[in-house]
Amino acid sequence: MPGEKPEFEQLYREYLDRIYGYVRAQLGNQAEAEDVTSRIFISAFQAYPRYRPLLGSPSAWLFQIARNAVLDHQRRSGRRERLHRLLARQRPAEADPAVLAQDRVLHQEVVAAVTRLPERQRQVVGLRHSGLSFQEVGAVMACSEDAAKMLYHRALRTLREALAGSR
Repeated sequence: MPGEKPEFEQLYREYLDRIYGYVRAQLGNQAEAEDVTSRIFISAFQAYPRYRPLLGSPSAWLFQIARNAVLDHQRRSGRRERLHRLLARQRPAEADPAVLAQDRVLHQEVVAAVTRLPERQRQVVGLRHSGLSFQEVGAVMACSEDAAKMLYHRALRTLREALAGSR
């Protein structure tokens, strides 16, 4: 339905979980993610009269707002504090303690490697893993679809190299 402007309530219901997932992945803290997500939808609601569907998909529009809100929050809270929170996150317990320990170590290595990525690479990984297409990622990050693909693949290559080097 290109060009049609859905009701805001419909957008909210459709994108709430995806936006929250993206924010949670970027911030690593449930309470902060809930707070930032609520601010995102308040901002989106206030800006909705100016939203033009012909200029971009609703998901690209909402994720652009989300990306900006996350960046604002991160600037306020500081990078070091974020890193400590991300590394402290714990996964739910599994039946086998050895598997849990191995998974936790791998998870921490991946999170640490992601936090060491340059800002734009971290963002592209987060947006892509939130379900956005490369075209939508490009729109959110103000670059072409091809540039978004290149940035994403460079980020994955960097992560692979970092994780291979830590083994």
